[in-house]
Amino acid sequence: MAKTETLIGFAVKAKKAIFGADRVEGNKTAELIICCRSASERTIRNIALLKTGRLPVIISEKPLEDIVYKKNCKVIGITDKQFAKAILESITENFTMA
Repeated sequence: MAKTETLIGFAVKAKKAIFGADRVEGNKTAELIICCRSASERTIRNIALLKTGRLPVIISEKPLEDIVYKKNCKVIGITDKQFAKAILESITENFTMA
């Protein structure tokens, strides 16, 4: 497992992550958004609009449900600044900046 995936897993276990596009869009505490490549066009477009505001967005080539072990997970918001910074610094080939 890549370092980026491990850090995402740590953030989830530490309860520093929120799941789902609606929750991420409505949450003001997210520091980083991770979106699955298999999410719908509408979801990706809405998440991209958040990026223009203030948030970095990462697109995952690997299904997020395989990383966080939550069925049908397409969008994650990382709420901790330190986890977000560490994840951004460790981006691997399975992740791209949006």
